[in-house]
Amino acid sequence: MDLARVKDLCVEYTNLTEEDIKILETMALQIPNTSLLTETDIFIDAPLKDGSDAVVLAWAPPEKRSLYNHSVVGEMALATSEPAVYRTLKTGETCRNIRGVSQEGIPIAQTVVAIRNPANDVIGTLIMERDISEELRQEEQVEFLTQTAERLSNTLMYLSMTGSQFENWVGNGIFVLNKHSKITYVNKKAAEVYQEYHGFEALGQEFLFTMFNCSTLQELLDLLENPTEVCILNKSYLFEAYPLVTYGDLSGCVISFRDITDLRKKEEELNAKSTIIREIHHRVKNNLQNVAALLRLQMRRSDLDIVKAEFSASINRIISIAMVHDVFACQNCDSVDLKDLSQRILKALLDSSMSPEQKIEAHVNGQNLQLPSTKAVPLALVINELLTNCFKHGVRSLENGIILIDIIEKKGYIHLSVKDNGPEPEVPFDKTKQRRLGLQIVDSLVEDQLGGEFRMERLNGMTVASVSFPKHS
Repeated sequence: MDLARVKDLCVEYTNLTEEDIKILETMALQIPNTSLLTETDIFIDAPLKDGSDAVVLAWAPPEKRSLYNHSVVGEMALATSEPAVYRTLKTGETCRNIRGVSQEGIPIAQTVVAIRNPANDVIGTLIMERDISEELRQEEQVEFLTQTAERLSNTLMYLSMTGSQFENWVGNGIFVLNKHSKITYVNKKAAEVYQEYHGFEALGQEFLFTMFNCSTLQELLDLLENPTEVCILNKSYLFEAYPLVTYGDLSGCVISFRDITDLRKKEEELNAKSTIIREIHHRVKNNLQNVAALLRLQMRRSDLDIVKAEFSASINRIISIAMVHDVFACQNCDSVDLKDLSQRILKALLDSSMSPEQKIEAHVNGQNLQLPSTKAVPLALVINELLTNCFKHGVRSLENGIILIDIIEKKGYIHLSVKDNGPEPEVPFDKTKQRRLGLQIVDSLVEDQLGGEFRMERLNGMTVASVSFPKHS
């Protein structure tokens, strides 16, 4: 703060004494902190020798945004342009929130406080100016909403008096209530519902739907602030209320409702169909499990290991398909959670393929992805074959085996990989020369039914089988 400038201005333009000037200099040192605290422009003005106008002695702009683009120290504050400053200098009274416009054309609110000397004479003014652009914008918005609500109320009342066919193009039932909860407007649909429920006409009556159990208009607005379903004479309606405000006071409300009886019936029908479809999936799963049980009985009748192995592979494939139907029986019939399905297949194969002395660490990592039902069965068979290959050719000879399934969705494609820490194959994997039935099944299902790609490779000491396919065909 330039105290020398403060003193020079006082000497040049005012009749203040040395003691008075020192008081103003002390005050000038304090206004930067005041500006920082209030985030406003702070000024100190002193009266000119003529006793009418004033001169700006000091200015502290806020840290973020000032109302002024340049310093106004040394400029004149004329009584005609700053009446609040003039009034405080003459009377010593504080002027609060006097509205005006800054030199840059910004609407401001000005508060002016007198600065006095020990003799209680007014020797200057402390001025705070703040931007009220946002306040004015909000006031204009409130005024606009008030006028809009009043016009809506008047329009609806006019329609009720002229017999307009307003209700013919409004699908909802509408009641308009005044501040005493009396119905001042009702359209055709609302009139029919009211007449059917109460047995007399709605217009002019109090809105006394007993199911709302409200004693005041405000209680009704609070209750119906969000859409609320109400059953009236075995029909379902969705009610919602909107307040009407005139000049800041609650003058009534509009109650809108629509008939959702057909919607609820369709929902019940869909739920019934969904239950039937789930029951079908449940029975298909049971039938497949019965087929697997019959194959197990047949397998026990053979003494040849190669025959038992083929039976076991077929049983696992059937169980994998059964698991898909089991998931559908418990979840949405249109999609299946791929991570959940993978965990089910992995657990089933761990129970059936792991020897008692083995310790296998197995995990399914990745996202919970919803897979379309058309892809669920082929992918379940793919996961079964890849896991079977891990148990049969990967971790079979290991005491501590590791099997990992990773699931990722990226750019519309699902990437599924099955890894094991088994020994490296003696012959590198080659799709064109592949003769294992399980991997031939995988390659065929991925390419023909999933529209994707399948590959096997050795990475970081693990055998990795990867499948990539589009989530949606």
